[in-house]
Amino acid sequence: MPTLHHLNNSRSQRILWLFAEMGMDYTVQVHYRDPKTGLAPNSLKAIFDLGRSPVVTLDDAAQTQLGESGAIIEYFAQTQPQAQLAIQPGDANYAAYLYWLHFAEGTMMPPLIAKLVLGKAKAKKKPFFVTAIADKVIDAITQAYYGPKYIENIAHVEKHLAQQALLGSDFFVGERLTAVDFMMIFPLEAMVAQQRHSLPKHIVAYVDRMQQRPAYIKALQSGGDYDFGPKDAA
Repeated sequence: MPTLHHLNNSRSQRILWLFAEMGMDYTVQVHYRDPKTGLAPNSLKAIFDLGRSPVVTLDDAAQTQLGESGAIIEYFAQTQPQAQLAIQPGDANYAAYLYWLHFAEGTMMPPLIAKLVLGKAKAKKKPFFVTAIADKVIDAITQAYYGPKYIENIAHVEKHLAQQALLGSDFFVGERLTAVDFMMIFPLEAMVAQQRHSLPKHIVAYVDRMQQRPAYIKALQSGGDYDFGPKDAA
């Protein structure tokens, strides 16, 4: 069976949910971030050169190490067709499926990560004589690019989810759970955890629906600490 190398508060929570929804047999090795730096521990580098998570050791003759949450999700969606998580060529929703599958990391995540990193840089203690200049530079970068892109992405996703709601769908593409839902949940639930009351209603409702799924709750119990999960989860 495959082994998931899981890092708390990371994209690998997607894979725990994926495996739970698929009812897969797997093993999990949990790694914990350094409490001071927030970075992944060195134990992950012993598994994967980049020391990042998620990484799955596949159950094949070569014990292949597969990284990148998108690649992992797509691999299992395609190799486990009975789970019906992939949309195939010829389906009316195939183009939308591909678009949103890659939107999560290609478009949604970069402004989120930039805002996080720049926010930490601004909060970091600096000599008093450089603080004002450094903070102005950080604010200028945020306001000129990452801030507007962040807002545009939210509006784009909200519009799509509103259209899905009009069609009577609870899911991101089509009328059933697909690989896209596993990809989109991480950036959206990270935003909801930090600014629930300022986000539009369809994004919040979508995250709440996914987080209420029994398999999602089961995944939380498997992975340990996860700051972006539902606040009332056990």
